[in-house]
Amino acid sequence: MRNRTKKLGGTSVFSRIKDYRAFSLVEILVVIVVIGIITAIAMPAIRGVLENGEEAKVTTNAKNIASLSSNLAAIGVAHVLPDSLGGIEATARLLREGVIVPEGPLAGQVFKMNGLSDDEISKAANKLEIVYAEKELNLRIKDV
Repeated sequence: MRNRTKKLGGTSVFSRIKDYRAFSLVEILVVIVVIGIITAIAMPAIRGVLENGEEAKVTTNAKNIASLSSNLAAIGVAHVLPDSLGGIEATARLLREGVIVPEGPLAGQVFKMNGLSDDEISKAANKLEIVYAEKELNLRIKDV
């Protein structure tokens, strides 16, 4: 019978495999521990970045709601609901669905905020306040 091991450079393939050194269990555990430590250090920073992003989104939504409210008030459209009728959140939901200008040069024009969920409206409402003026109600960003 012939020897079925293939010779490469004078040594068999099987003897060359034996020369390779594998990682020990201790080395693998050390790598896993180091990865765990790096993850533990990075997680609070990542969480902080995500919270800052969420806060910026809420602030932007509140500013957009206040801006649309200001535009409607400037053309004389009553759109802010008092607290007794749902207040800020109800007004923001009304703006999400759309407000039609009843009269004037923009009669029939629809003012609308697209893409806000109820949860986003609730969060943005915490940054807004109703200003009770002489003739109308307005929304504005709370002074912090």
